Amino acid sequence: MLAGHFGVAGIVKAWRPGIPMAALLVATQLPDLVFVPLSLAGVETMETAEPGLSGYGSLLITAEYSHSLVGNLLLAFLVGLLVHYFLRERWGRDAGLVLGSVVFSHWFLDLLVHRSDLPILPGDAGAFPLLGLGLWENPAATAVVEGALVLAGVVLYTWRTLRDQPRPVRAWSYSAGIALLLVGSFVLDLLG
Repeated sequence: MLAGHFGVAGIVKAWRPGIPMAALLVATQLPDLVFVPLSLAGVETMETAEPGLSGYGSLLITAEYSHSLVGNLLLAFLVGLLVHYFLRERWGRDAGLVLGSVVFSHWFLDLLVHRSDLPILPGDAGAFPLLGLGLWENPAATAVVEGALVLAGVVLYTWRTLRDQPRPVRAWSYSAGIALLLVGSFVLDLLG
């Protein structure tokens, strides 16, 4: 759900224009960014669910640290704390809370789409039941949900940019760039 996460960044940027879009985009993807080095180290894995599958739901993901509930809460807390102490004067006094929430939004969206592969505790400590509502099993429904997030991000970001930017050409170029990023990531998700 790459595009859906990016859609959240567009929605939040419309609400909190003082927070840089780059920070919001990274925040929405932070658990996946943590997954990459863990995967390269062999700690977490991603493999094809069944031969011949592609697109939504085609992967079995074992991300016991980067995508655990408690791991995501910890990432959100750390980001919130760092932003609060180092960037609140620049981005706003509640920017830490906003960015921490954006980090945690990743887990909620993944809960919606993933098969039951999201652990509660890092390393699947305690062997609690794995979580996931499995929307990926229905690619059309997943595309609708993700498309709605992308559309909301594009529309709200464009509306806010056009409203606040005194130069319409610059506002349209910002909006077009973000729209291309969000729609392009959505198309890539659909293609698998």
